[in-house]
Amino acid sequence: MKDVGWYNSYLLDIAYSNLRLSSIAVIFNSIVLGIVFYGYVDTVSLLIWETLILLISIIRFLSTIYYEINKKRFSTKKWKILFYTGLISSTFLLGITPFLFFVQESYLHQAMLIIIIAGLSAGAIGSLSSLLRAVQLFLILMIIPLILKLLIQDSTIHNYMASLVFLYLLLLGYIAKKFNRQYMDILESRRMYRIQKEKLNQSEERFKAVFRQAPLGLIIYDANLKIIDANQEFLDFLEAPFEHIIGLDMKKLPDTRIFSALKAPLKNIDGFYEGEYIIAFSKKKIWVSMSTAPLTDSKNNVIGGIGIVADITQRMLIQQQLEYQANYDLLTTIPNRLTLGRRLEQEVFRYQRHKIIFAVMFLDLDNFKNINDSLGHGVGDKLLIQTASRLKKAIRDEDMVARIGGDEFVVLIPDLGFNKSLAIRNSELIANKIHKSLSEVFEIDGHKLNISLSIGITLINSINDDSDAILKHADIAMYEAKKAGRNTTRFYQDMMDEKLKRRIDLENALRDAIEKNELELYYQPIVKYSSSKIIGAEALLRWHCKEFGNVYPDEFIPIAEDSGLILDIGKWVLQSAVKQFVIWEKEFHHLDLLKKIAVNVSTHQFNSKSFLNEVENVLKSNKINARNLELELVESIIVDDVEIVRKKMQSLRDLGISISIDDFGTGYSSLSYLKKLPFTTLKIDKAFVDDIPDDKDDIELVNTILAISNNFKLEVVSEGVENYEQYSYLKGMSCDYMQGYYCSKPLSAKDFHDLLKSDNGICTILKKR
Repeated sequence: MKDVGWYNSYLLDIAYSNLRLSSIAVIFNSIVLGIVFYGYVDTVSLLIWETLILLISIIRFLSTIYYEINKKRFSTKKWKILFYTGLISSTFLLGITPFLFFVQESYLHQAMLIIIIAGLSAGAIGSLSSLLRAVQLFLILMIIPLILKLLIQDSTIHNYMASLVFLYLLLLGYIAKKFNRQYMDILESRRMYRIQKEKLNQSEERFKAVFRQAPLGLIIYDANLKIIDANQEFLDFLEAPFEHIIGLDMKKLPDTRIFSALKAPLKNIDGFYEGEYIIAFSKKKIWVSMSTAPLTDSKNNVIGGIGIVADITQRMLIQQQLEYQANYDLLTTIPNRLTLGRRLEQEVFRYQRHKIIFAVMFLDLDNFKNINDSLGHGVGDKLLIQTASRLKKAIRDEDMVARIGGDEFVVLIPDLGFNKSLAIRNSELIANKIHKSLSEVFEIDGHKLNISLSIGITLINSINDDSDAILKHADIAMYEAKKAGRNTTRFYQDMMDEKLKRRIDLENALRDAIEKNELELYYQPIVKYSSSKIIGAEALLRWHCKEFGNVYPDEFIPIAEDSGLILDIGKWVLQSAVKQFVIWEKEFHHLDLLKKIAVNVSTHQFNSKSFLNEVENVLKSNKINARNLELELVESIIVDDVEIVRKKMQSLRDLGISISIDDFGTGYSSLSYLKKLPFTTLKIDKAFVDDIPDDKDDIELVNTILAISNNFKLEVVSEGVENYEQYSYLKGMSCDYMQGYYCSKPLSAKDFHDLLKSDNGICTILKKR
């Protein structure tokens, strides 16, 4: 019974000794988890969880110090109860993280959660294996909830992940049991060594036999950190001869990461290290777990230490292998569906934020089954490996090729710009390059194989598209390529074939829109915040097509720009808007308020050689004061050649014309442009106005834009003001002018005239406020 009590006490000593480092590990991992998941999960739950786990971890850390100082104050049983209480509390909080912080739409966050849980579970093997029940309890509370959460997702990939995690749990359980048995063996060795010292009549040879045959590496060293003795397991571990080890001064070892654990016994405390280590003799990098304890003489004076060393490289390799298997295809070594899904989600997010187009290609080898059936799966596998290699060489560095199963591959092509027509052409060029790459003969095991593939391509078409829908569209397009006779490429029809036909028809109709009197200008009031007066209007183009009905500007303006029709249309818009403004100015001259007509200018129109002359002719023919005309430029105009743009803008300013930068902050905005280019006005994009005053980020952006405008002495127009809260906030921030439905939607020339006439140029709803 005395030995049993000693075992329990010593095993508890090890557990409390290791608890300090493991508590720090939990604190670190919980902080990392909090940072990674902040903003993606419920903030209150995250903060409550973070507070509780940090509080419990700190208490557990402090308990190790209290244990060292007051070990004899309580019985071993009571200390063990306290230890298990802290363990269960901490593990319970960690174990429920899959249910609290499982980000449904982000595989990246799910993988991060799995890695943290897997890392903490692996670390528990070394720190808790002295108490088998403790480590088993820890693993069950940590990993079972994760498995359940993955299974609840009811998807193939999550089921696979759950299976891998379950295998990982079994593996850790096996290793923990093995470690515990090894601990018991070592404790038996130490018990025998202690008995020999106490009774002085036991055989030294008996102790040495146990020492030599221990299943873990053992060393004994003196107070100068010189090795006195080592067992065969330790010699094999270091791959060094006995004569090189005995007398070795460990202070001179090049890898100093173990020094803290080696020195701890000299202070009469246990030491522990787990991590990478480079063996001095073979220069091999491995993972080790080392525990050290004081070595005392008959008077209980510390004369050195005993070290227990285990090679845990295999365990770490298994963990890394699990992570690799979760993210890469084992046959071809290229990314798998899970990794592709994460990258695809990132590109969807980039499109939603910045409208950067990307394409997805779904590739399927033609008649691959015939090769497998006739030449065997070995040849088929080698063909897939070489196919993956050729695909990687055929695409750009920023592209990704992934194998999602069988002979199916997916190529993700990001950064195709903002122009869909150009994106279509570029993605088709890459598809042709892939076709050419795979058309060359494959030589495998003496067989010369000629293969082809069918490619389906889809471009992201809407901010509402998700990764699953995009893959589905590409897959549908691939099967259309199969139906077309294989060895060809097809675009997703809903996006390309139907829209391409509509685009061609719209372009043809747009060519005659001016002659058919189908184009009309609408005018949205520009209102001064301080007086609620309508001081002008922005001219907005509308197309009432007899064949297609009302066609939105978002659809026909890009067609006009790509086809070059924008030059004639833009000229018509400028002439019509100025002419209408002059009519209003004459009729309402008594109100003395109209001072601005704002006209949008496209990139092609601005860059045309005749643009300046056209503007001058409009001013002269309509006898409008140049200061009443404001030209709105988009940011893309200024990225080509800043100096050329500056000179043309300055020429317009010399005429007296005002120039605004439209949708400031959504594209290429740069303070250097504001400094170099003679703008007079900034327009805050509707995207930034929509969520104020609720969205802190948008408030910060708007405040920054207002501060910039103030520093550069520019007027500011806020677009898209639709409610009183937005209006009130922007007015309070001393914004100059506003546009938006809160005052009025865009109006026809007649309705705008009636608005000016009925309210004497005052926006009624603002006046009431």
